[in-house]
Amino acid sequence: MADGANIVDLILAKPFESVPYEEKLRIKQQGRSTPKIDLVQKIGKNNRSFQLSWYDKVSWLTGSAVTNKMYCWPCLLMKPSHGCVVWSKVGFGDLSNFDRAYKRHEKSNEHVSACARLSCMGRIRVEHAINEGARIQVAKHNEIVKQNKAFLNHFIDVTSLLGRQELSFWGHDESSESSNKGNYREFTETLAKYDSVLSTQFESSTVFSGMSHTIQNDLISALAATVSDQIRDEIQDAPFFGWQVDETTDISCRAQLSVIVCYVDSAGKIQERFIGFFDVSGGRDAQSVFEILNENMHGYNFKDKLVAQTYDGAAVMASDLNDLQAKVKAIASSAMFVHCYAHRLNLVLSQGAKCLPECRILFASLSGFATFFSKSTKRTSFLESAGCSRLPRNTPTRWNFTSRIVSTVANNYDGLLQTFENIIADTTMDDDTLDCAKGFVRKLEDFEFVFMLYTYEQIFSETDVVFDIVQQWAMDVLYCKNRIESLLAFVKEKRSEGAFQAIYAKSADLTSDPRDEPMRKRRLTQLQDPQVRYRKLCDYLVFLKDMELDSAMPQLYKLFSLVATIGATSAGVERCFSCLKRLKSYTRNTMGQGRLSSLALLAVERTLVKSLEKTPSWYDRVTDHFLEKERRAEITFK
Repeated sequence: MADGANIVDLILAKPFESVPYEEKLRIKQQGRSTPKIDLVQKIGKNNRSFQLSWYDKVSWLTGSAVTNKMYCWPCLLMKPSHGCVVWSKVGFGDLSNFDRAYKRHEKSNEHVSACARLSCMGRIRVEHAINEGARIQVAKHNEIVKQNKAFLNHFIDVTSLLGRQELSFWGHDESSESSNKGNYREFTETLAKYDSVLSTQFESSTVFSGMSHTIQNDLISALAATVSDQIRDEIQDAPFFGWQVDETTDISCRAQLSVIVCYVDSAGKIQERFIGFFDVSGGRDAQSVFEILNENMHGYNFKDKLVAQTYDGAAVMASDLNDLQAKVKAIASSAMFVHCYAHRLNLVLSQGAKCLPECRILFASLSGFATFFSKSTKRTSFLESAGCSRLPRNTPTRWNFTSRIVSTVANNYDGLLQTFENIIADTTMDDDTLDCAKGFVRKLEDFEFVFMLYTYEQIFSETDVVFDIVQQWAMDVLYCKNRIESLLAFVKEKRSEGAFQAIYAKSADLTSDPRDEPMRKRRLTQLQDPQVRYRKLCDYLVFLKDMELDSAMPQLYKLFSLVATIGATSAGVERCFSCLKRLKSYTRNTMGQGRLSSLALLAVERTLVKSLEKTPSWYDRVTDHFLEKERRAEITFK
């Protein structure tokens, strides 16, 4: 049976006596429903309507919002053999006589008998009192259930560990003779060595060994459902939330839609949570994406709470982007569209630099440095012997142009120069290596190259920090705005005559001054000025919460929460795709969509999973979801 507001209607449709005993106990424990009833009657010149306070006044009163009638909860469940038809089946609706009628009913024998039988239910089983065999059978069943639950807890731990660490579950050969049965079996068998109960269950169980792929999939699904429930509960407690949507193509060439949400939790902390991956290969237009979002986000009450929507990726950044955000806004009127400029900042910087011939030559030369050392371990050994850091591979992306190469070469200038000189002096080196090494020495001794190198080293040292900030999930709009303004001021200062002369003098010391000044001196170490620190919006939120000022200044707290919820960028959703690539690799490209999304949720939200594992109700919550699947094992107490 369902729960909550419609339990009365379900009992009216399906008699309580036909419900399994375990379900009866659950309904009893859940208690009566107390819905608002739309019942208004004209009495004389006045109207009298149903009052919710009557539920507090009459402890056994319940009602139905469908029939708009009142019922007696004990009589509805226990159904007296005669009498009480109005309160147990038809429903009471005479508001003018309510006080007199309920007092008369609660004194009736039928009502008292129904209350007594309902109170005794679950305490004394009649069949147990008259049948010792039945009692023994139930006790035996409950003992098996106790063992199975303890057994299941071990599987939950193993599944959670593998999911959090993004490890595969299955092996190619899981037979008893295999040397590698897969991580799930190997981990479980290792635990069994130190747990006699687990070891005994492995050897004796014929029904519930926990090793089947179906059990593993159900456990993954149950764990993911538990995490999703926690995220949903946190969003329900939040005043509002925003979502970020992006799309990519996985290794099996299927389009995957990634959805994350951002909100301020009950502790005043900004949270960014991963919802899941959704397959959009069947349709990537605005209507298809909207239907997927509407279907999967319906349980998060987004129509009332969504205040920000951000999109990226081919599926949602096409020409019909306006259609998608307009469709969402049509049913969630507060959902403001936020465009992401974080990607564009990097793009402008890299493409703008390419327009200058000197910069293009600089970056091409730096790429040559990385390529030179990546092709030979012998060359790399010379680099390491000089105490230099390894040069990163020059793989330009929209996130990072060549800042890492610039930084590495600038910080290891002396070591690189010494490395190339050692390579030239080595008699075992081949001609190609010698020729390249001499060319790199000339580059490192060229004033223009060194001047451009240290110019961009200073610029990239600041821009990288700012780009990282605007792409992090914990930042807010005001903080990002302050850091970008600080970056603009820094770049403006570097265009001054004083900054130019400082870099000029530094380059002249390391090479030769174009104005025929004395030969270069070795580079001096220079300490950087401390950066300006900003107090972030999330700090104010935590401060208000810790000082319990959120209740004293609710509108201010709500305003801060709103600003924090509206993300500065959509960069956060990008991080889910690296997890997608690790999970769905070439060797695991046949993974089902449900399993993929569940494993991704466990991996991305590993911090939340670990915190949930510390709660007393963790195993019970996962087990409840696990029991929703079709089970042959006995895991429910009688």
